[in-house]
Amino acid sequence: TPERYRIKVEVERQGLPLEKWQIAIYRGILTGYNDAFYIGTEDRNKFIAEDSRCAELIVPLLRGRYVDKFATQWEKAEDEKWMINSHNGVKELGIPPVNLRDDYPVLWNHLVAHEEKLTTRLDKGDHWSNLRNCAYINDFQKVKIIYPEITKRLGFFLDKGNGFYPNNKAFILTSEAESLAYLAAALNSTVFRCCFKDDFPNLGEDRRELRKIFMDKIPIKKPTAQQAALFEALVPMVQAAKAESQKADCSELKSVASFLEEVIDACVMEVYFADHMAEHRLGIMTHVTPLLEDFDAAASPAEQVAAAQQFYAQANDSKHPIRNILIRIPVDSPDLLAVIQREGAV
Repeated sequence: TPERYRIKVEVERQGLPLEKWQIAIYRGILTGYNDAFYIGTEDRNKFIAEDSRCAELIVPLLRGRYVDKFATQWEKAEDEKWMINSHNGVKELGIPPVNLRDDYPVLWNHLVAHEEKLTTRLDKGDHWSNLRNCAYINDFQKVKIIYPEITKRLGFFLDKGNGFYPNNKAFILTSEAESLAYLAAALNSTVFRCCFKDDFPNLGEDRRELRKIFMDKIPIKKPTAQQAALFEALVPMVQAAKAESQKADCSELKSVASFLEEVIDACVMEVYFADHMAEHRLGIMTHVTPLLEDFDAAASPAEQVAAAQQFYAQANDSKHPIRNILIRIPVDSPDLLAVIQREGAV
């Protein structure tokens, strides 16, 4: 629509293509034969009980279809939630291939049962028991954004401590210099979906293909240091609240998470349309920042959930300006912010 196109042009004008950011985007792990390398929790526990060293190589596996907006469905996934990371080493870094036969006999015995298929597969390492070469194998342990290759919801998850190894139906985005929390917020925003969902091929039924060649071209506005700091607090809080609400099936925490998502979305809008929001008395960041002063980014998940609940209790009070701003956004900005919310809805 003309109104959506006008917004897209303005958002693009302010952005920098992701290929020019200091980031790296990589595809998830390709095993060549999942039946051998993917295992369930029961097998994982059995292997570790037989030899505790197995814990070094058994990593949490996240399939692309279980990545959601600020969340994953890993807990609800089918039993194959782990992967045997018998990597092929990284010659440039002096990291040798994993030697299962000598160092992890329990896992070796498991793979031997699949030797015929593993030997004849195309994607394999120097030895049939190793995964194919992957120069970025260590990046899976870093803080990263994970997102699916094909998706309807365009969901992005910030992995700060789970150490997920996504399968080849997902991508990871890493950086040593950029704020990944801000990027996760921007990519999950209604601004992003409103402006850029059509930049990705539609494979039918509104399933979008988020391959690197398309993601690289998306222009995202760089945040100020102050803006980045705000998202560095908000994103871990909303993810902790969503994760805990899934485990406990808690309606109260779901409300907390939903409210935080609204706040984050409004803050992303302000990154792009600060003057407009100030003119309409919709500026929200100045009210959010004071509530985050005591937030500890290194806090435990339980502490982050508590922080999210405290933020919700304060900001959602009927007299607090944050709640009032969220209510007024679609009413007081019908030609801009309301369009973004409508066109960017999942």
